[in-house]
Amino acid sequence: MECVGAAEHYDGRARLAKEICRKEIFTTRDYRELLARPGLDAVIVATPDHWHAKLMEDCCAAGKDVYCEKPMSQVAEEGPRMIAAAKKHKRVIQIGSAGISSVVSLKAREIVASGALGRLTLVEATQGRNSPGGAWRYPVPPDASPRTIDWENWLGKASSRPFNAIHWARWRCWKDYGTGVAGDLFVHMITSIHYITGTEEPPLRAQSTGGIFRFNDGRDVPDTLATVFTYRRFPLYMRISQGSASPRTIRFLGTKGVMELGGGGLTFTPQDGKDRGPSSFARAWPQELREAYLAKWRDDNNPKPGQSTVASDSQRYVAPRGHSGSIEHFHDFFTAVRTRGGTIEDATFGHNAAMGCHMANYAYFNNTIATWDSAANKIRG
Repeated sequence: MECVGAAEHYDGRARLAKEICRKEIFTTRDYRELLARPGLDAVIVATPDHWHAKLMEDCCAAGKDVYCEKPMSQVAEEGPRMIAAAKKHKRVIQIGSAGISSVVSLKAREIVASGALGRLTLVEATQGRNSPGGAWRYPVPPDASPRTIDWENWLGKASSRPFNAIHWARWRCWKDYGTGVAGDLFVHMITSIHYITGTEEPPLRAQSTGGIFRFNDGRDVPDTLATVFTYRRFPLYMRISQGSASPRTIRFLGTKGVMELGGGGLTFTPQDGKDRGPSSFARAWPQELREAYLAKWRDDNNPKPGQSTVASDSQRYVAPRGHSGSIEHFHDFFTAVRTRGGTIEDATFGHNAAMGCHMANYAYFNNTIATWDSAANKIRG
């Protein structure tokens, strides 16, 4: 493949595109000029969230395949339109939550599918950051100005306002342009959970709590968010904090064991689900009944001579050195562009994952329990 051009509202990043490619490429502030150029097969949409839907729809209409950064949509209503555009124009779509292309995610999916985890009873997903950069307080380029940034076009569908370099650089902090911690960080974990469990639909409902507890810098989205999701097959608890650091961890709890993803690998600890000793409840029985119960319990459960077994230990699986899920994710996309095959995270998959983010935000901002109305393609609460 070859990079042939870039569309960018900030002149500095147009120069950066040439530096990355190490050659002179076509650059423009108007993406439509890029789409009109001959020989263009695919487009990477790496923009603020509020541009994703418009760009994907226009790229598809122009006959271009699309790799779109996560979350696929900024609001729930955009997802079905984006899916329809991809289908109508027969375009290859890949949504950019690259973690599911890691061999660790594939191993986790195999473990769940094998039944080794048993029945899934709960999923927990947590992550924390503790730095201004981790809370999107990005530095503003010293040359940022209305001269170097096409502010009016960058705003797109967002509310009109005078040039604001802070809004431009730290766009994730405002609902007008982004989707908060849900769209930035929840979506990675939701995508992985959907892939590993084989989930092909949005959550049934979501209930959220959170707030701005550290970064009260004018943003209108929380820096801490915790959401309980209900799926058909399992409940999910998810938490993100930008005020205290903790590693990204996804824990799958099943009747036959616990599987935890984190630190570049996964650990599976089997459980047999059996009592480790007689029930203490029998202590409240009369002596004759209690002793008969204890004798039978020991006869049924104590190993017979020559029949004792060694308990299975935890198993750790780590990705090979140098493996990158991000590279594999792009490779999957470019392979599909060539072969016209499917991708691991197509538009429907991306929509289902993004819906979890939208439902979490809806529940938080409306102080309600968000439910998904699949017939109407609408969040209700």
